[in-house]
Amino acid sequence: MKNLRFVQKIVTSGVIATTAAFGSFVAEVQAAIFTLPIEAAAKATGVDVLRDRYGLDGTGITIGFISDSFATAKTFDVSGNLDTYATNIADGYLPSSVNVLKDFSEPGATDEGRAIAQLIHAVAPKANLVFHTGLGGVDVFGQGIQALAAAGADIIVDDVGYNPQDIPDVPLDFLDLEPPNGSINQAIDTGFNQGISYFTDAGNDFPDFSIYGHANNPNALTVGAVYYGNAESYSNRTFGVVVEQGQLEPFSSEGNLDFLKPDVVAPDALPISFGLGGEDAPRIANPGFFDFFGASASAPYTAAVAALLLQADPSATPTEIYDALRNTADSPLPGFDSRLGFGLIRGDKAIAALGIQPKPIPEPTTTLAVLCVGVMIAGLSLKRTQQKSQTTAKPSEGLTLVHSSFKQLPNIQKPL
Repeated sequence: MKNLRFVQKIVTSGVIATTAAFGSFVAEVQAAIFTLPIEAAAKATGVDVLRDRYGLDGTGITIGFISDSFATAKTFDVSGNLDTYATNIADGYLPSSVNVLKDFSEPGATDEGRAIAQLIHAVAPKANLVFHTGLGGVDVFGQGIQALAAAGADIIVDDVGYNPQDIPDVPLDFLDLEPPNGSINQAIDTGFNQGISYFTDAGNDFPDFSIYGHANNPNALTVGAVYYGNAESYSNRTFGVVVEQGQLEPFSSEGNLDFLKPDVVAPDALPISFGLGGEDAPRIANPGFFDFFGASASAPYTAAVAALLLQADPSATPTEIYDALRNTADSPLPGFDSRLGFGLIRGDKAIAALGIQPKPIPEPTTTLAVLCVGVMIAGLSLKRTQQKSQTTAKPSEGLTLVHSSFKQLPNIQKPL
């Protein structure tokens, strides 16, 4: 498997709270609830807005995903207990309806496909999920794309790539495993023409290797990695740098001069329930979870955001979805950059670019009126009680007035 590029490594259930003030009253409004603690990423990319203000959850959208394996590896949670598809269902990290068309059970399987599914489910919990392995050769990969399309996928995402190989007996010592007219690119193009949006990772190979193969396909949206774990920063030992939230991951691959790739960047270092990479699986800021680093996390996160956009506008074409994400991305640099692409995806801005309006929020005056009526009723009731007490009390008896005050609810605390 020397020729396979896996972008692995890392990533809970939380609540994002927003506060609405009505006069002297403060009401806590619960916003999006996630099956994994992805609050930092959700806020940075507007996913909390898509979920809360627009009421989007992926209903009616089918997402096909391609990785190494889904339910064949032996994996463990942070307590050392077996972590399986069955336990993920019981814990709410995955639905019971994932359709596995073809799995991979040979040595080297890591169930990274299941980790990808957990991230997709956290962002778009009502989306239908269909899996096909990408291992076994480029033809298996290409057939997987076709099979997912036939299974009704509206969106397909992968995190597998076949790099060029150095083989002594091949002219110029180079074998192109993913040519433009190869089975993978042909399957992507066919799906695109059928209205299927395709997402893939840019790779984690900077500075050794630039973006290669189907990640350069103009009919696919290619995604690099930006750190948005729940810790404010982490130390990357390989590159000897401290990476802050919102910074490009030092390993995120660079594009070539001939292609505008990557298209965008999206969060990585997201929480998952089991460790990718065994004992070396990173745990930075999420008690009870592992972290999923790399563009392998960023690409499915973006695909799930696209599912929310497609739910809002079922008639949107892949080109319209891509353009909405590219044109509204946030970047500290003007225009396109060979590592940042057009910038960090912003689902809240992308949905506005598609012309979709959020659900109306109740007018504050209405809420205030209800509160005022409640206060008036309480006041009249108290006054009647006082009058009754004064009428029945003997002159020598004193009156005790019990004062009831409105209590402000405590702030909802976000998990670390």
